[in-house]
Amino acid sequence: MKVLYLAIALFLFHPSLSSGQVITDSIELLVPDVSSPDDPQAKIKAIRAMIASLNRDTQLVEEGDLRIELSKIMFKEGWTKKAFSELLTAEMLFHKAGDSEKREAAIATMAAFYKANNALADAEKYYTLLLQVQETQQKYAEAAKTANILAGVLMKRQDVKKASGYLNTIIENQYDAPNGKSTLADAYVKLAEIRRVQKKYKQAESLILKKALGLYRSAGNQVGRVNCFDVLGHIYLEQKRHSEAKWFFIQANTLARNLNDEKGVVVSLVNLSRVKVAIKDYSLAARDLKEASAIAARLNNLSLMADVKDGYANYYSRTGNKIAAKSSERGSVKLTDSVSRMMTSQAESAHTAQVVPHEPVAPVVASEEAPRKQKNYTLEIAAAIFSLILLGAFLLKRKKE
Repeated sequence: MKVLYLAIALFLFHPSLSSGQVITDSIELLVPDVSSPDDPQAKIKAIRAMIASLNRDTQLVEEGDLRIELSKIMFKEGWTKKAFSELLTAEMLFHKAGDSEKREAAIATMAAFYKANNALADAEKYYTLLLQVQETQQKYAEAAKTANILAGVLMKRQDVKKASGYLNTIIENQYDAPNGKSTLADAYVKLAEIRRVQKKYKQAESLILKKALGLYRSAGNQVGRVNCFDVLGHIYLEQKRHSEAKWFFIQANTLARNLNDEKGVVVSLVNLSRVKVAIKDYSLAARDLKEASAIAARLNNLSLMADVKDGYANYYSRTGNKIAAKSSERGSVKLTDSVSRMMTSQAESAHTAQVVPHEPVAPVVASEEAPRKQKNYTLEIAAAIFSLILLGAFLLKRKKE
């Protein structure tokens, strides 16, 4: 009876595969499905098995693609060192294979990671490498964008001279290709920030009003316009031109709300509070800080929360509440330190990553048990089919009788 049930099941559900047919002739370079889609370890194990199946001499790009997938899973799980090792290995494989486009993507990911974690020396290193690769490939539009980001990193490192050099290559169109309007506007804004820090306020103002704003407007880049308003607000606030500073911070706030940019709303509210404190409009300053604090807390953004605390420190200091001012200042420092430690930990973990050595591929040796199981299974199927034939003959004979 057991054999009969097996025969019926095979008849109904067994796929029509010829004997000895290989299900897949080539590696399918997708993250394989596993029993639990939320099990990162199972996904990683499956991908590593696929990597072990590749030809290490000819399938470099395929291996690189799989290692990129591994890095995504590992970053999501917070395994920074392992993730970065996979990225480094992928970049090396793409470089060896001569696939510049995928190599650029790997380098850009590493550069962006270091920039996000404020590891500015490493960010500069990888953005410089990315720029070199793009220039070699004559990808001038991409190179202009990378130069822009690199200039921003250098500004944070207070290397104004080198940053200005990269910005001027964009503004003077030394990449021998029409720059995108937003890319060019970004360069003008960064240059205006440098001039503001240098207290060259007229030049800074002119770069925003006569260059950047028009380019962003024609490009339809609203986020860029918010940034312009913020920079202008600071230019005027530092000159104690409070009415103009207030007007531009209000424009930034209004536009950020229209774009549903909550981070931009918080930043503009803190900036507005500084102007209102300066003109002794304390009740409205407190209202702005209260709203900014609520949004930052809801977003659980430590950096924004630190900015709000700093705004409160300024507010309490100017209103004569020294105890509250000290408390807010300490809170801002504590949050900033917390963010800094988190970033430093992530960056240091990535910095210790190394290229993944090739895993040894064990030779496929059939065990003594495997052939025996296959043979028994084949015999069982044959027996089941034979049983069906006998059953059919028996029923036919009964019908004739």
